[in-house]
Amino acid sequence: MILNDLIVFIYESGICLAVLFAMYWLFLRKETYFHFNRFYLLGSVIVAFTLPLIKLGLFENGNDISALGGISNVVDTIRIPAITIEAGSGYTFSLSNSWQNLVLVAYLAGTFLLLARTILGIARVTMLKRRGRVVRHKAYSIVFMEQKLAPFSFLKTIYINESLTEAQDRAYIISHERIHIRQLHTYDNLFVEFFLAIFWFNPFMWFLKGALRNTHEYLADNGVLKGNTSRTRYQSLLLKQILGFSPMPVTSSFNSTIKKRIKMMCKNKSSVLAKFKPLLLVPVITFLMLVFACNEEPAQPAMENLQGISADELEAVTNPPEGVIESPAETDPVEHEIFYIVEDMPVFNGGDAAIEFRKFIAQNLQYPARAAENGTEGRVIIQFTVNSRGKVVDAMVVRSVDPDLDKEALRVVNSSPEWEPGKQKGKAVNVLFTFPINFVTQ
Repeated sequence: MILNDLIVFIYESGICLAVLFAMYWLFLRKETYFHFNRFYLLGSVIVAFTLPLIKLGLFENGNDISALGGISNVVDTIRIPAITIEAGSGYTFSLSNSWQNLVLVAYLAGTFLLLARTILGIARVTMLKRRGRVVRHKAYSIVFMEQKLAPFSFLKTIYINESLTEAQDRAYIISHERIHIRQLHTYDNLFVEFFLAIFWFNPFMWFLKGALRNTHEYLADNGVLKGNTSRTRYQSLLLKQILGFSPMPVTSSFNSTIKKRIKMMCKNKSSVLAKFKPLLLVPVITFLMLVFACNEEPAQPAMENLQGISADELEAVTNPPEGVIESPAETDPVEHEIFYIVEDMPVFNGGDAAIEFRKFIAQNLQYPARAAENGTEGRVIIQFTVNSRGKVVDAMVVRSVDPDLDKEALRVVNSSPEWEPGKQKGKAVNVLFTFPINFVTQ
């Protein structure tokens, strides 16, 4: 269930990031506490990434269900998608899991493209340094470029156009970029680019990247203006640079977000009361921890494994009628609690049960001859437990179609080789599965 775990993680971390960025947007973005804003934005990424991975166990019951309940329950379900068996022509797999495969391929493609973009950006900066005229100083270097790019910095190197001849303008730009270097803004950019490749589908990650870039520029502008710098001359320099080419994603560019920067320069310093706004984050972080990092007992755990089952079938599964067909094979008595969702899912034939067990059923199940002759078809739902020793036990038909079809479905399920049992907190446990089999005549 690695794919399901990934989907749950992405979903939960995306919600965390959206909530944390919303707090920034509502309460912090207009304040002049730029250092706090910088570390808040970086911390938001870390919290959004790590919080869904943590289990605090404050409401521990042994099942480790997310307190959000519905998220993990909907996505991370212990079920085996239906398989369709056609009389006289083998089997066909249903496509109930194909959407997950498509989502995974699209997600990995986006991640790969963004990582490749970052690597190419770094390579391009390296090439510019090799082609330009380098002047080395004690704490930094300056590369004078012939290309018409806006001034920028990367790591400990400042890149400036050769055409910039005015000494005062050049001094302002170098002072601005030196602040980026001294405050290690390049590492912030690389950090965000890496997580952007993970959360590229989340618009709030892109918003956060833009907000962090703005904050970097506010910090550098504020540092320059604290010196003996004419605000009017400096703002004029910014306007002259507005027509430069867009910066590369991994660099700190002098000409980015100029309009916002000029407005922020003219803004009065935030009041003392604004320092207390971060206290609003305490209940928000606490809420997120309770939602994503704690455990609560699920209201209806048996619902975990019933995705894709219709309403009338659902009633049969949750409330099996009297006289349900139990396994004719000797059953292994259930000695411990039955789990519906566990940390380490049972594994069949070394792979995902949703794929490997369906293959086993398809290769071993035979359409009963009498049912095929009579044109009998339908959907048989089998429920069984993979116990703590990896054996399939207590198999039963919870939705019957025909005695012959039911008997064949039970036979092939009971003939299953041993599984690798599911584990909860490192201990092997019993896990319940629901498996629909579609019998279809030609």
